[in-house]
Amino acid sequence: MNPFAEIFHGERILEIKMQSNEKNTFDFEAFVLFEQILNKHANNPNLRVLLFTSAQTQFFSNGIEPTLMYGKTESDVRKSVEQLLRTAQTYFHFPVPTIAVVNGHCMAAGAVFALFSDYRYMVDKGARIGFSEAIVGLNFPSIPTIVLQDLVGVKVTRDLLYSGKQIKGPEAKEIGLVDELFTAETLFGESLKFAETLSKLTNNSSRGMKTAQREPYRKKMESLFQIDADLFTKVILSHDGQEGFHSLIEKRRPKFIT
Repeated sequence: MNPFAEIFHGERILEIKMQSNEKNTFDFEAFVLFEQILNKHANNPNLRVLLFTSAQTQFFSNGIEPTLMYGKTESDVRKSVEQLLRTAQTYFHFPVPTIAVVNGHCMAAGAVFALFSDYRYMVDKGARIGFSEAIVGLNFPSIPTIVLQDLVGVKVTRDLLYSGKQIKGPEAKEIGLVDELFTAETLFGESLKFAETLSKLTNNSSRGMKTAQREPYRKKMESLFQIDADLFTKVILSHDGQEGFHSLIEKRRPKFIT
């Protein structure tokens, strides 16, 4: 099955729906395909809004598929890491407003895609969002760290990253990580309603406002790309990084040595 469905609501609203597996984890092919889909639609002059949704109910996205990084060569891990970073940046700079419709658990790389959205609408009960890298012995790239700090502040970012805490919707809204909470039954409808409001923008306004908000990050992202790729690759290949991914595969707590 195609890991993404592309659904147009009229001419101006595009929905990209994740449907890769029960946790919507990303393997290498999914990262590549997502980037290709984004690039395909980026220059559509009719497009005003992108809805990023999940076909699952329990998970929005649980991030990286752990088998992608476990037991692989340095070359393969680096290739996957660089593709992940490129895809995330392509999404961050997508030229019209993006709305993440977080209807289930949203973790790690999945939470980065939500973070890189312009708006985050989340289900009010039964889901958590968080950057859980520390729990499995990983680091967190500097690029999303900067974006997170700008969104929720330095202290909150510090606490979220060091603890790996996975927070419920009400707390996420309180700290500014998500914009609005809705019931499971009304979440998509309310998100689409807001998308319809944004879709009334002119092409110049939709793209111009997005450019004004995102372009200041571009040079910083480009300058940090290799640093992030090198360090994340190194950490993943370390004993503790491999143990973290192995523990996810085996659904157990990791046993670190350092």
